[in-house]
Amino acid sequence: MSEYLQFAGLMVLFVLILLGSYWFVLYSPGAPSSRQEERQEAREREADD
Repeated sequence: MSEYLQFAGLMVLFVLILLGSYWFVLYSPGAPSSRQEERQEAREREADD
């Protein structure tokens, strides 16, 4: 029975690590936000005109 509990615990940790890395890639502090991207696109359009 304890082997099953250990396996379940490891699976929970594995899923948490995967979700954490996915969250970090999507919402990392260095990634530009959608507002920043919109402002950059607007600046590029103004520069082209």
